[in-house]
Amino acid sequence: MGFSDTFHFLHPVSRDRNRKKVINDTSGNCESPQLRRSLAPGASPGRQPILDALPDPFLLLVPERDGEGRITDFVCAYANGPACVLHGRTQSRMLGSHLLDLLPPLHGHGQFDRCVRAFEAGSTIDVEVPGCGDGHGPPGTLRIFPANGLLCCLWRGATEPTPLQRQWLELDRRYHLLASHVFDLVIEVDADHRILWVSASVEALLGWPAPTLLGRPAMAFVHPDDRGRALRAGLNLQERGRLGSELRIRRADDSWCWMGGSVHPAAEGNGSAWLLSLRDVHDVVTGLAVRSVALARIRTALERQAGTGSTLAVLSIGVDGLTPVNDALTHAGGDQLLAFLAARIVREVGDPDQVGRGTGDEFIVLLSDLTSMAEAASLAERILRACRAAITIGGQPIDPTVSIGIATSAAGALPDELLRDASLAMRQAKARGRNCFALLDDALATEAHTRLLFAAEIQRGLVMEEFAAWFMPIVSFATGEVTGYEALARWVRPDGLEVPPVEFLPCAERRGLIVRIDQLVLRQALAALSRLPEGLTMAVNVSAASLAQPDHPQLVAEALEAAGVSPDRLHLEVTETALLSVTERIRQQMEQLAGRGIRWYVDDFGTGYSSISHLRDLPIAGLKLDRSFTCAMRAKDTKSLRLSQALVGVAEGLELDTVAEGVETIEEARLLTSQGWLRGQGWLYGKAAPLEP
Repeated sequence: MGFSDTFHFLHPVSRDRNRKKVINDTSGNCESPQLRRSLAPGASPGRQPILDALPDPFLLLVPERDGEGRITDFVCAYANGPACVLHGRTQSRMLGSHLLDLLPPLHGHGQFDRCVRAFEAGSTIDVEVPGCGDGHGPPGTLRIFPANGLLCCLWRGATEPTPLQRQWLELDRRYHLLASHVFDLVIEVDADHRILWVSASVEALLGWPAPTLLGRPAMAFVHPDDRGRALRAGLNLQERGRLGSELRIRRADDSWCWMGGSVHPAAEGNGSAWLLSLRDVHDVVTGLAVRSVALARIRTALERQAGTGSTLAVLSIGVDGLTPVNDALTHAGGDQLLAFLAARIVREVGDPDQVGRGTGDEFIVLLSDLTSMAEAASLAERILRACRAAITIGGQPIDPTVSIGIATSAAGALPDELLRDASLAMRQAKARGRNCFALLDDALATEAHTRLLFAAEIQRGLVMEEFAAWFMPIVSFATGEVTGYEALARWVRPDGLEVPPVEFLPCAERRGLIVRIDQLVLRQALAALSRLPEGLTMAVNVSAASLAQPDHPQLVAEALEAAGVSPDRLHLEVTETALLSVTERIRQQMEQLAGRGIRWYVDDFGTGYSSISHLRDLPIAGLKLDRSFTCAMRAKDTKSLRLSQALVGVAEGLELDTVAEGVETIEEARLLTSQGWLRGQGWLYGKAAPLEP
C-alpha cells in the first residue's frame, strides 16, 4: 500500500479533470454530509484496516460551528478499535459523539481552546489529559493535528507500550505527514528529480497511470513558464517545507492543473530522496482557482504589464444576500447559488483562468491588456445583468444580484493591494444599494459616471419622445428611381442638438434600451410606409437583442396590423454580427416572419463575420454591401473592388437582391452597376431625414 493510499479513504469521491470536483484547501471547511457519510463504517471497504491496526486510539473529528462560524466542538467521524475500547463504546456509538463529551478534562485550563487554535493554525500540539474514556481511563498525552478540515487525535500512553506500539510510535512522523496530505498527490523523487514512487491518486487527479511515471524527470510535468519559479520555490530540494507559490502541472490530456504543496525528506538524515506533496488548488464549490492562485495570476499580469503602457483591472464581485439563502436553504443551497453565479461570471468573462474564488461570497476577476478602462466598466455591467437572471434552488425561486468593485493598477502596485482596493470598491457598491458597481479609480469613475448619466438621458429621451425614425432612400441603379426607404433611428434633443447614432446606439445596447428603440422605429416606419405608394418598401434594422426576444414575431405582426401594411413591403435587416447569435429558436422565428412575406436582408455584408452557411440555412432574401467597400472604391483600392465583385457573384448565385451602401458619386454608382449590384443608397440619393406628410 502506498503512502497516500493509507489515508485515501478520507475522500473516496473521485475528482475529474475538468474541475467539476476539486478538493478544498486546509481551511477547515469540510463539514459536508457527503464527507460524514464517506467516513461511516463500511463506506470504504479495504481502506481502513491500517488505522484499525494502530495500537493507539485514533480519532478523526469534524469541526462543529455556531451561527457566526466559531468552532464550538468536534464531532467524531471515525474511531479505530483501540479508541472504542478506551472509551467503552461501540463504533456506532462513537460516531457522532462530541469531543468534549468523550474527553471532559479538555474543558479545564483552556485545553479545548488550545485544540481549536492548533486546528485553525494548522499546527500540532500535545495535550496532557489526566484521564480518558469519560475521565476514567489512564492518563496520557493526546497528540492533536489537523488533516484537511478534520481534526486527528492520537493517544500516546493510553495503553502499555508493546513492541508493535513502539514501532508505530517510531513511524509517528510518517503517518502524521500522510494525515496532513490526505487529499494530495505524493511523489518521491531522487536528488536528480527523477520519480521513484508516486501515489495512486495521480490517476484520479491528473490522469496518469502511476507506473508510467516511474523514472521520469518530475520537472518535465511542470509548465515551462513555472519551472524557474519551481526551482526557486523549493523544487531544487535545498529547503524543506511549503512551496512558495502554486505551479501548473501537466495532466495526461496535456491540459494544466494549478497545484500547491510542500517538500519533505523521505527519511530523516537522508538527502537522497524527497517527498513532494501537491494539491489541486481549485475551489470545491465552484471549480475556480482559490484566492492564492488568483493573487499569483495578478502578480504575473502585473509583471508582464510593467513598461507596456497597458492597463490592468481587478474586479471584486460580492454576492448580495447570501446569508438569507444559507438560512433558508442551508449552506448546500448557498453553495448551489455560488456555483450558478460562478458559471454566469465565467461565461461573461470568457476565460475561466481570469476568474477566481475569493473568501466567503467573493469572486475575483482579472482583466489585463485593456485598451480603455471603459472595457472594465462594460464587463461589470454585463456581469450585473447576467447574474440578475432568476434561478430556482430546492423549488425556491431566487432573484440573485451581485455588487462589483473595480480597481486599476498603478505603478508599483502589489497584487494584494489591488485586490484590497477592489474589495473596498465592492463594499462601496453594496453601501449604495447593491446590484451596481463602484470604482476606486477616479478617472474611470468619472468616465463610468458620464456613461450612466448618458444612459439616463437616453431613457428620458425615450419617455419624452425625442427619438424618431428618419428615412434614407434606396434607388434602383438601372432606372434611378426610388424603390424604398431605410428607417434609421435619430435622437434630437429639445435644444435642437442631434446626437449621432454612433454615440447613443452602443450605450443603448449595453443598457438594454435598444429593444425599445427598435420597436419605436418599427412602428413609426410602418406608419410612414402606409402613406407611401404601394410599390415602395421599407427596411427596418433589427438588433441582436430584439432578434432574441421570444415575442419578436408577434410584435412585428402587431405593428404591421396596426399600420395596415402588407408584410411583403417590409424588409428586416440584421447585421452579420447579429447572425453569430442565431439559435435554432431564432431561426424558426425568422422562418415564421419570412412565411408571412417579410424579406430578410443581411446588413453590413462583407465585414468578415458571417459565413455562406448563414445564407444557405437562414431565410435571407438580400445582401447590403457594407459602406467600407464603397469608400475603398473611392480610394481606388483594388482588393476591395475584387471583393465586391466576388460578393455580388455570391448573391447572384443564390438569387439574392443586392443593395450597395455609402454611394456618394455618380462614378461609384456606375462602377457598382457594372459589377452587378442592383440598388444603392447613400448621400448621392439623399441623407436620412423625416418624411414629409
